[in-house]
Amino acid sequence: MSSVGGEDHERGTEHREALRERLGLTAIARGYQVHGPHIHVVGAPPPPDRGQRPEPDADGQATVLRGVGAMVLAADCLPVAIGGTRALAMVHAGWRGLAAGVLERGVGAVRELGDDSALVAVLGPCAGACCYEVGPEVHAALGTGIARTAMLDMRAIARERLLAAGAASVTERGGCTICEERYFSHRREGERAGRQAGVAWLS
Repeated sequence: MSSVGGEDHERGTEHREALRERLGLTAIARGYQVHGPHIHVVGAPPPPDRGQRPEPDADGQATVLRGVGAMVLAADCLPVAIGGTRALAMVHAGWRGLAAGVLERGVGAVRELGDDSALVAVLGPCAGACCYEVGPEVHAALGTGIARTAMLDMRAIARERLLAAGAASVTERGGCTICEERYFSHRREGERAGRQAGVAWLS
């Protein structure tokens, strides 16, 4: 879905509406992503999407509302769905978000919404350990123990943190956005890159 950057991004509202209809949802909740730890709790269906900047600033959406999709956008960062039987969260986790604890906040938001079931997390496509080279400052922020420029495995870090936060299981869907050209990648395409949409909802 090219909605905030890349070719055809000016049709983002149209793309989101088509996605909502295809999924059979009444609404899609989204926020303005800032690579931070904030999870927005969606207490009521959001108003119709008119293409305006989404509110609030948040890197995740959590809800108990059935028929309302929680959406994040990513183009190398990791989209993560966290859900149980009564609530869910959809989270955008780049390295800054991982370092700030956004996944732990996502699990916490689902619990605070009253879901005490076994939580399942699903990791979407992201920059993979095969291609994602970062500097020592990123490794230091994430506590990987690597004090040099080296590849970063965001999925491994996410899995460890989700399980430690209380998720019962973590599965992976999708590959590396950098080397698999079926995905958008900011690292590969720069400002031309579109965005993948990660959407989760209660059925």
